[in-house]
Amino acid sequence: MKYVVLIFFCMTLFACGEQDTNSLTDEELAIEAPREIKWEALIPLGFEPDTIAAKYMPLLEAFEDDDPKADETYQQMMSEINSAPLNTEMQDQNVKIGGFIAPLAYSEGNIVQFLLVPYFGACIHVPPPPSNQIILVKTAEGQAIDGDMAYYPVWVSGMIEVDKQTTEFGEAGYRISDAITELYEHTVL
Repeated sequence: MKYVVLIFFCMTLFACGEQDTNSLTDEELAIEAPREIKWEALIPLGFEPDTIAAKYMPLLEAFEDDDPKADETYQQMMSEINSAPLNTEMQDQNVKIGGFIAPLAYSEGNIVQFLLVPYFGACIHVPPPPSNQIILVKTAEGQAIDGDMAYYPVWVSGMIEVDKQTTEFGEAGYRISDAITELYEHTVL
């Protein structure tokens, strides 16, 4: 019986033909499954984020804690980090990306707005990641994250926008509004 159902299903697919994705409405495109991406997809080709820290860290380590030049050098480094180039090809892509949360806003004990970052503690430790490695996320209705789960990795799905936003923890280069969230099931990101 399974084979009869499978054959019928395949015949139905062939009879209906393939749907032209150019003729899909915005609503139909929004329903399509998001494409899973890695953090590297947010970095434009040719930009090496590690070069910024590599350039400034030896200078910062050489200063005494109270040296005013240390603060000036740190501000120069942060300026470069915050002006990291964004991958404009990501605009309006339906994506799914795993990462960690830096909570920004709560509602009834649940996290409704946060920064999604590639590694744990990224926006708490200094310096934060470049802006092209931070996503400002606003959850969809019913998708808030339990405040007790703030230390666990999550999947975030939705339409990504290239949109710089300054927050208290860092400058986000991307935004996902109406995000769908779920706990990250794998052991390695």
